[in-house]
Amino acid sequence: MKSVVLFSGTFKLRRLALTIFVFLSPFVVILKQVVAQSTIKIEGSVFTIAGEPLGGANVIILGTGFGAATDAMGYFTIENLFAGEYTLQARFLGFQNGIRKGVVVQKDFVTTVDFKLQPVVLPFDEIIVEARHEGRFESDFQEIITANDIQKSSARSVGELLINVPGVDLIDEGGGSGRKTISIRGSNSNQVLVLLDGVPLNDPLVGDVDLNQISLSSVQEIRVSKGGSSSRYGSGALGGVIEIISKKHPVDEIRLKGQFGNYRAFGIQPAVSGSFKKVNYFFNFEALNEDGDYPYTYQRLDGTTVKESRLNTDFSSRNYFGKVSLDLNRHSIQFQANIYGSTRGLPGLVFSWTPYAEARTERRILIGRYALQRKNWESQLQISQHLNETEFQHNPPSDAPLRFRTVPPYHTKYRIISHRAAFESTYNIFNNHAMFFNTALQIDNFKDEDLLVGSLGPIRATDNLNYSWTLRNAWHLPKPKFLTSFILNHAIRFDYISFENSEITRSDHQISPRIGVLISQNKEWILNLKANWGKSFRVPTFADLFYQDFRVKGNPNLLPEKSWDFDVGLQFGMPWFGWLEVSGTYFRHNVENIVVWELGSFATWQPFNTDALLKGWEFGSSWDVWKNMIHLNVSHVFLNALDKSERRTTHNKKLIYRPKHTTKIGIRIEFNRIILDYYKRMVGRRYVTASNTVSMPSYTVDDLTIITKQNFKKLKINLKVSIFNFLNKKYEIVERAPLPGRYWRAGVEFIY
Repeated sequence: MKSVVLFSGTFKLRRLALTIFVFLSPFVVILKQVVAQSTIKIEGSVFTIAGEPLGGANVIILGTGFGAATDAMGYFTIENLFAGEYTLQARFLGFQNGIRKGVVVQKDFVTTVDFKLQPVVLPFDEIIVEARHEGRFESDFQEIITANDIQKSSARSVGELLINVPGVDLIDEGGGSGRKTISIRGSNSNQVLVLLDGVPLNDPLVGDVDLNQISLSSVQEIRVSKGGSSSRYGSGALGGVIEIISKKHPVDEIRLKGQFGNYRAFGIQPAVSGSFKKVNYFFNFEALNEDGDYPYTYQRLDGTTVKESRLNTDFSSRNYFGKVSLDLNRHSIQFQANIYGSTRGLPGLVFSWTPYAEARTERRILIGRYALQRKNWESQLQISQHLNETEFQHNPPSDAPLRFRTVPPYHTKYRIISHRAAFESTYNIFNNHAMFFNTALQIDNFKDEDLLVGSLGPIRATDNLNYSWTLRNAWHLPKPKFLTSFILNHAIRFDYISFENSEITRSDHQISPRIGVLISQNKEWILNLKANWGKSFRVPTFADLFYQDFRVKGNPNLLPEKSWDFDVGLQFGMPWFGWLEVSGTYFRHNVENIVVWELGSFATWQPFNTDALLKGWEFGSSWDVWKNMIHLNVSHVFLNALDKSERRTTHNKKLIYRPKHTTKIGIRIEFNRIILDYYKRMVGRRYVTASNTVSMPSYTVDDLTIITKQNFKKLKINLKVSIFNFLNKKYEIVERAPLPGRYWRAGVEFIY
């Protein structure tokens, strides 16, 4: 359901007062109690390394009185827990103890931890066993990147880390300073919502996020949800969601990490964490610098080959992060701050060089959180402020070569301040019904300036108000004995969104339903069947609606993008020469009213609505063999992204920059204290014109990382060396934005 209302004037006080009243009214639910058992729990299985179940093994949560013994099939469950982070230990006579640190228990779903224990006669150190962290309460198609995965990766930003995730395509505009955005299953980059501890990071100006500017130094975990998720997250979650969860360290620890590499890359990252009585703290600083200029070759229009150097790809950033939490029995209070600043070059595309252009970004995120936990329910209130300010400047000197002055000078700045309050609560009713409620209010204040001429920018001052409420339910249905769970999920969300600038006021309201089912068996082998159907949406951005400049004109009558989503997937796991898992997923997204900018009448660029169909298959497999020393991952995505506009020249043509085939291979070998990581990406041909007359060739990229770990009493030293594109392939992801050839990066980390 939607409506679009256009009229002149400002927000009426009655409407704002009503919105605030509706937002505050759900807080009365915190006073209610529902008699039921807690749904927050950990479950899993204990196997031998050969995959045989260990009945009678003891699994305990260290530092607490909680624990359980496994049944004859090796299965265990630990219930009545608080949301938080735990360390689990599995014990069985004749086997080494298994340890799993940093197990994060959420209120929304069950956390699964599986142990594979080594016989005690083997001369290995105590092993840290990976958990398959699956949302047993949810039917989402989700990829979990844990802290252990991040530590072993060669990435320094969220963008670099996500490049090997199945179903995710990185859009790299070139080199160290180039913007890095992502597409999930063929979506636009502004159709992927990015959250940092629940705070949206998407830029209201254009709708996407430069993931090159999100550091990994303070990240604990990343969750990638594929497919429409507006029933939970609202506008912008049409293609998927990236949830970034910051670190929380309850242990005393000091870390110092340094890195260096090609193109004069240098970075330093000190961090300290610990606890004092009931106060936990974590502080982190990161400084990164890179010149970035690299050689490349390209072909002129006449076919001749020219060797050039990619100028102005330098990058410099400073990132400050701090988190302090106070845990008082059933109450928890937390404060965190993230201050980020960067300066990066804007080299421009080939034939449109801008070696004198640069961008400066300042970002500040402040979050306060209060949580109250009871045996049968939990509630949380979070208040945040997000400041994002970016300044673009291009002012080439008059004596610069003509080819560096083809782009006119500019100097602009925009500033966005977002204030957000969100309340959520979780209940369990009758032991078989979990209910989740969320409501949020966000206000964005936008202002841009043209500093070159000393006036307001092409969008001017604009305000945005977004109010929402969400109700989700999970029902445990009766199941046969051979199944572990049979869960029906359904959700509905209401969003009211309004924009106002000096000339136009616009309001939209959307209802996003969703229904899903999860059927699972998790004993000596694993079988999961997931299916979802729902509706997602994205409202147009500030630029889409209000941009007014010479031959560029926004359209305040644009309709919100919306999609009807369906996906179904099957996952199977079994002990076969170690542990083998295979999965397959079919997805189909009918997308209406996609916002597209094109050259219209009177040679003016304008946005308009069109339709598209995204459908395909995603296959994946993983295999742990040879006593967990070798881990193999293979994934392949077949994507059919079709333009469904009514224009004869583009109808049923492939959407641009959507590869039909993408294959990713990863091999990890761990021997004693040495880890070898190899990743291979094979991306098929992509069209770069809507009429499918011009395409870019397929490419293959190989990356290699070697890690060694050494312990000297209480001091741990980790050494890491990575070689990117080590076969020195020449390729482009964005047309006329060549990427570097072979380059390397090394790092050392001290932990005390």
